[in-house]
Amino acid sequence: PMYSFPGHIVGIMSYNKKTLAFFMFRSSWIDYDYHDLAIKKRILADAFAGHHEWRVPELVDAAVQDTHLYFDSESQIKMPGWHNGRVALVGDAAYCASTLSGRGTSLALTGAWFLAKALREHPGDLGQAWEQYERDQRPHVIRHQATAAPGGALLAPATQDEIDTRNRGLAARPADEE
Repeated sequence: PMYSFPGHIVGIMSYNKKTLAFFMFRSSWIDYDYHDLAIKKRILADAFAGHHEWRVPELVDAAVQDTHLYFDSESQIKMPGWHNGRVALVGDAAYCASTLSGRGTSLALTGAWFLAKALREHPGDLGQAWEQYERDQRPHVIRHQATAAPGGALLAPATQDEIDTRNRGLAARPADEE
């Protein structure tokens, strides 16, 4: 089950025989010490403060007590190039498409394949290999990064009207599209 209110979503899911809560909220970039668990908990609690609907307070309280809380932004890596000298990046290090795309693993696999292919075809010329790798992989990265863009707006719409529109659209989908 999930509950949405403007700019926020909170839900409960089961994974690997455990029940987990998840939270998402819209915000501008937050600059904080990524190693400080207390700050992450404060940011989460502040983002959901004052929302007493559904099970929001109970779930936020549980998250704040969790010693293994995972907190991160939904971000993407968009780099003009994926190599420097003799070093090439692949996967999330080069072109993270965010979890909202659902394509991180497939991009890492195609990237590794195209990199290996380019190195095999240009064993004595890294410059040519890097060019081929990027030429072959970049269209996949651009396409899959673009699929993440509407994800945040779908999951955490900014207004109640947008939430209602999303919910009507999801309710109208045929069962075989779920």
